[in-house]
Amino acid sequence: MEDKNMKILVTGGAGFIGSNFIYHMLREHPDYDIVCLDLLTYAGNLKTLDEAMKNEHFKFVKGDIADREFVDKLFEDEKFDIVVNFAAESHVDRSIENPEVFLRTNIMGTAALMDAARKTGVKRYHQVSTDEVYGDLPLDRTDLFFTEETPIHTSSPYSASKASADLLVLAYYRTYGLPVTISRCSNNYGPYHFPEKLIPLMISRAYNNEARDSMSATGSMLRITAALLISLFITAG
Repeated sequence: MEDKNMKILVTGGAGFIGSNFIYHMLREHPDYDIVCLDLLTYAGNLKTLDEAMKNEHFKFVKGDIADREFVDKLFEDEKFDIVVNFAAESHVDRSIENPEVFLRTNIMGTAALMDAARKTGVKRYHQVSTDEVYGDLPLDRTDLFFTEETPIHTSSPYSASKASADLLVLAYYRTYGLPVTISRCSNNYGPYHFPEKLIPLMISRAYNNEARDSMSATGSMLRITAALLISLFITAG
């Protein structure tokens, strides 16, 4: 029987995918209590949660998942049933410029969450990962796809930090029996998308005619891609 009083922690919920997940859960499971934990760094935008703030089953908490003392107290106070970890430093270029913050958030933060989860009896810990952990596919081999059996082959500090976190999650299942699942997202797009990401960046540059004359072919391709994506939004809506 479904637990009507389920309490879910959503980390990174002020970001693109996390905020969409929160709205989905509030809509589909109106009896669940949702707590959003977010540090509100460059990709977090509290305004995306304006509507959620009006819901009595939603609460926002600002904090750092890598702060163990803070995380432990939050878990003790709230007694979560499920944890969904969207919180991550997630920009490949930024990881090249400053890899240390990616290691702290993506690896140490994940460990802090899981330690708190196992100490407080969380029923399910879900790690939101990325297909970046699989590396790159050849551009001339459109017949190739990643599967769950594809070996991890990272190519940036970002993907290496996410792969490390994934392996740590699996280790916590095997070592401590923590109930875990992992999902590895590809290039998502939609409402509240951070403008530096690939798809919104392509759309904005195409519609602002930012492609140089020497790259007119690329500019045309960007405009075609943007038009296709917008048509998909309209169709989906």
